[in-house]
Amino acid sequence: MEFSEIAWFSSRLEAEAVGHALDQYDIPFLVQSHDTGMFGPGMVGWSPGGAALLVPEDRIAEVRELLDCVVRPAGGADGDEPDPEPPAEGR
Repeated sequence: MEFSEIAWFSSRLEAEAVGHALDQYDIPFLVQSHDTGMFGPGMVGWSPGGAALLVPEDRIAEVRELLDCVVRPAGGADGDEPDPEPPAEGR
């Protein structure tokens, strides 16, 4: 099963919370970050480099529809321009 990034969060906690919302739909997920995980840096706050939520490639359309009401697309201050990508080294 191939997984692809569907969303990016500033903390592991946020990514895990949104990922577990997918449990009721039997959608597996992975969270990738550069912190140490369970009770390490970033568990309860900001994670250096953020955290990515990954889902199976064949469920991406379904997950996007589900997350549309929870995770808004990244947008600039005016809502039109997308925010810049997080630094490549942090992903």
